[in-house]
Amino acid sequence: MLLPPVRRTAPILLALLFSLVAFTLVRDASAYPWMLRHEYTGCAMCHADPTGGGVLTEYGRAQGEMLLRMRYGKLTEEEEGDPGTISGFAWGAFTPPEWLMLGGSVRGLALSTKTDGSDAQRRFVQMQADVRAAVAIDSFRAGASLGYMHEGALYSRITHGETDNLVSREHWAGMSLDDETWLVRAGRMNLPFGIRSVEHTAWIRKATRTDINDGQQHGVAAAYAGESIRGELMAIAGNFQLNPDDFRERGYAGYVEWTPAQRLAFGLESLTTTTLLDIRDGVTTLRQAHGGYVRAAPWQPLVLALEGSALVKSPAGASTVLGYVGSLQGDFEIVQGLHGIVMGEILNDGSLGSKPGLGGWLSAAWFFAPHADFRVDSILRNEPTIDSSVTSVSLLMQLHAYL
Repeated sequence: MLLPPVRRTAPILLALLFSLVAFTLVRDASAYPWMLRHEYTGCAMCHADPTGGGVLTEYGRAQGEMLLRMRYGKLTEEEEGDPGTISGFAWGAFTPPEWLMLGGSVRGLALSTKTDGSDAQRRFVQMQADVRAAVAIDSFRAGASLGYMHEGALYSRITHGETDNLVSREHWAGMSLDDETWLVRAGRMNLPFGIRSVEHTAWIRKATRTDINDGQQHGVAAAYAGESIRGELMAIAGNFQLNPDDFRERGYAGYVEWTPAQRLAFGLESLTTTTLLDIRDGVTTLRQAHGGYVRAAPWQPLVLALEGSALVKSPAGASTVLGYVGSLQGDFEIVQGLHGIVMGEILNDGSLGSKPGLGGWLSAAWFFAPHADFRVDSILRNEPTIDSSVTSVSLLMQLHAYL
């Protein structure tokens, strides 16, 4: 097990203390696109966010217990169809009112990375310690999160110390319309773009800036969830937790997904933003990403997810730069609760001509107990430089717990 340096011990203890408080309050789950194997193509039945991730509905809790975690021993027919009280909030010790959904998550990461010509770098990362809540009263809907981060999370901070900040990744309010077919809302939300997944460091998420870790933006969005068509379009007003205003991106993001069969989904994705002072490039920049994805379960244990986007960047005073990014992932459920995952990725941001970076992931995820999972990722990446290329190898171990 990788151990953190001594100087990090106090912040880690503070994070763990916050985590214990979070454990006593809430429950949370992540977005798992491989639920397609169980014929769940949409997300609105199980999540307060219609595009997936965040707080679970009561129905989502039940499905998570019956379909997600490993079940030990032989179950009776009655047990197979009954999630039991353990699927409820706080393992069934407390039942919130019907209009209130509570959630939360604590995630820690041990990371080891070795790059050509350098020693391995090892560190502990407190990735998340958030509490969440969502309400549904008649047609009114609202959701919010509050968390603690020792370091990082620049884009989601609501306090501004050098370390030990409070963060809010999401806070929004809106109305459900047409018998919950539509949800119109305003606030800080995940960007509706592509496959919503937990691999937020994957190139497809980082290059398009659409990860669910801290890639949220403020704006107004309309989501539609029909029988075979779903989608969402968001007008991006900027990330108001990022200062000064010149850093804030404005534009739109959206996707539309068609489900012609119970285990097959096709999607189109599009994003265009502009900023006066791009936080990565340092100049006024128009940024675009346009592409699509496919999710398919040709065999119930196996789910394939293919996503790709063209990247367009137009910095002020310079030529437009064209690139692309893509990923292909296969998730194989060995037995219920134990997953083997393989992913290949490619990225060419256009800065080095035709030279792409190539990456490969080999992962295992074990949902070993109610409200807890463990994941290991080994990542090999080869990224071009002006003269040659750089190879890096990373090993990640994550422990995730929630109520």
